[in-house]
Amino acid sequence: RRSSDLGALLLLAVAAFAAVCNGQDTSNCKGYPNMQAISVDDPVFVNQTTNGMLFVQNSVEPPLYITHVYGTPYEMGYAQGVLLKEQINQFIPDVFEYMYTEVEDYLGFLPYYLQEVVAEVGVDAALDITYELTKPYTPDYYYEEMQGIADGSGVPFKQILQVHMLPEMIKAHCSIIGAWGPAISGTSGSLYQLRALDWSTNGPFQAFPALTVYHPEEGNGHDFAILGWTGFIGALTGYSSASVGICEKVWLSYNGTYSREGIPWMFVLRDILQYDADIDSAINRLNKAERTCSIFVGLGDNSINQARILEYSHDFVNVGDDKNFPEWDTHPSMDGVVYLDKHSQPSSDTCMGGLLETYYGDIDALKILQYVAPRQETGDMHVAVYDYAENYMYVSNASPVPPNGNATQVVPAYNRPYIRLDMNQLFGTNL
Repeated sequence: RRSSDLGALLLLAVAAFAAVCNGQDTSNCKGYPNMQAISVDDPVFVNQTTNGMLFVQNSVEPPLYITHVYGTPYEMGYAQGVLLKEQINQFIPDVFEYMYTEVEDYLGFLPYYLQEVVAEVGVDAALDITYELTKPYTPDYYYEEMQGIADGSGVPFKQILQVHMLPEMIKAHCSIIGAWGPAISGTSGSLYQLRALDWSTNGPFQAFPALTVYHPEEGNGHDFAILGWTGFIGALTGYSSASVGICEKVWLSYNGTYSREGIPWMFVLRDILQYDADIDSAINRLNKAERTCSIFVGLGDNSINQARILEYSHDFVNVGDDKNFPEWDTHPSMDGVVYLDKHSQPSSDTCMGGLLETYYGDIDALKILQYVAPRQETGDMHVAVYDYAENYMYVSNASPVPPNGNATQVVPAYNRPYIRLDMNQLFGTNL
C-alpha cells in the first residue's frame, strides 16, 4: 500500500481503539479520516466592476469563486451577473437540463397537485406555480437582486427565478452539529458548527461552487456570506459578520400539514444572516414567518457561544438545545452538543453519536472535518465548518461529474481538500 493509505488506516485503527475503550459504538462508521492538507492561501483577485469584486481560490479544482458585492439589492445582483457572466451562462442552462432528466426521481417529494402538474405539463410549470404561491410572501428585494443578475449576465430573468424555486420543491439529507462548553473544553474555541449538505452529485452544481460575500448598503443589515453556486442567492449554508451561522436538513418524519403558500425557507435563512444578530432574533423571525415545508434548522450564535436545532414546519417551530433535544438509544445526549446525522430522524445509525462521544471534550473544527464528517460520510455536495472563536469558515465541495458522464467517479466533499476562509478578512474587504 502507499504510505498515505497506511497512514489513514493507522489513524482509523487508533480512532476505533479509542472508541472501543470508551465504550462507544462507531461500528456503523463506513468512511475513513480525511487528512488532506487544508489550503490557507489568500484568494486571488480576478476582476472588478462598479459594485463588486471577483476573487478565486484555485487551490482546488474547480476553483471556488468568491464574489464581493456592495450596495442595493439590484446593484449587488448586477455585480454578480457581470463578474460571473460566463459561469452563470453555463450554470443555469445546465441546471435546467439536470431538472428535466432527473424530474422522475423527485416526483415523490412533491405534493400531489404538483406531481400532476409535472406529469401533465412539465417541471417548468411546477416551478412557476411555486413562484406564484410564494411571491406574496417574498420580499421584493430578492426579485430585485435576481433582476440584477439577469441584467448583468444576460440570462433571462424567468430562468433565474425558476432555478431559485428548486430548493422549495426538493429535499436533501444533511447533517448538523453544534458543539460548545464542556464538549470543546480541551480546545481554544468558543463554538464549532458543522453544516454538511448531502444531495445528489450527478448534476452541474458542484462544477460552479461560489461564496458570495454581501456588503449591503448602510441601514440594510450587516455583512454576511453564503456558500452555494454562481448566480444563486438563496442561503442553504452561511455565516454572518454578526457571527451567526445557519444550516438546514430535511425533516422527513414530520406528519403535520404543509403549505406552498409562504416564504421559501432559503430566503428566511438568508434574512437571518443579513438582519439578525443572535439566536433569539432568528427564532423570532422563524416563528413569525409564513412557513411552507418541514426542515430542521441549525443556528449558531457567538454572542452566547451556543447552537440550537429547530423543528421548522408550517404548523409550528420547536427549539432544541443540549438539554431538551429528544434522546434515543442511538442519539445520546451530551452537555454542550446538538446534532443530527444525515439519516431520517430518529436515526438508528450509531456513527455520529459514537464519534461525538469519542472526541467529547476535544471537539473542534479539525476533528469535525477530518474525522466526523468523512467517517459518517456526510456532506456529499458540500461541507462547511464554522469556527466562531477564530472567525474561520472551512469549506469543501464535491468534484464535478467527469467528462465521461460517470457520476460514480465524483469525489464527495467530505473526502476532498478543504479551504480555510478568514471571515474577518472577507467581511473587511472594501471596494
